[in-house]
Amino acid sequence: MNPIPDVYLLRHGETVWNKAGRIQGQMNSDLTDLGREQAKAQAGILKRLDIGLDDIGLYCSPLTRTRETAALALEGRDCTIDDRLIEIGCGEWEGLTPAERVARDPDIVSRCKTDLDLYFKAPGNEGLTALQARTAAFLADLTGPAVIVSHKVTLIVMRGLLTGLPDDKLSELTSRQGTVIHISGGQERHYE
Repeated sequence: MNPIPDVYLLRHGETVWNKAGRIQGQMNSDLTDLGREQAKAQAGILKRLDIGLDDIGLYCSPLTRTRETAALALEGRDCTIDDRLIEIGCGEWEGLTPAERVARDPDIVSRCKTDLDLYFKAPGNEGLTALQARTAAFLADLTGPAVIVSHKVTLIVMRGLLTGLPDDKLSELTSRQGTVIHISGGQERHYE
């Protein structure tokens, strides 16, 4: 793979389902008022960083929560929608609350030791290997610096690829809403 240009990663703002603890996966859920404020905070961070938003690539997942976040954080600039930035498919657990997951699959839930396990062990999930493949393909296509608006697990996997973090360490990464992560030369810098 060619060297990856600088990227600025934005997770979508809080959604109704985030607030309820539901796994969203590839389903849609609207931003809350807090989620919209988080996206506006990201706009402020990007302004402070002065990265020339009119001169770099702007990319977004096709789901409404990321498109709404991008519209606010990028202050209405056109953003290229790329299906490879969609959240991991969470199979049969998409839309379920924690209580519903336990009632449905208590044995699987009991084996989930980290937050990421909920996504990677969900029955019928997309899987880490498939998510890494589509994320790596997206990164390989970048020709210059980019802002990427995506999702919790997709961005964690992307950060692992960009920084060389082993798969068994991915669960150590956090993915906060309302922040911007800049990755350059395999090094991360977080902005709030």
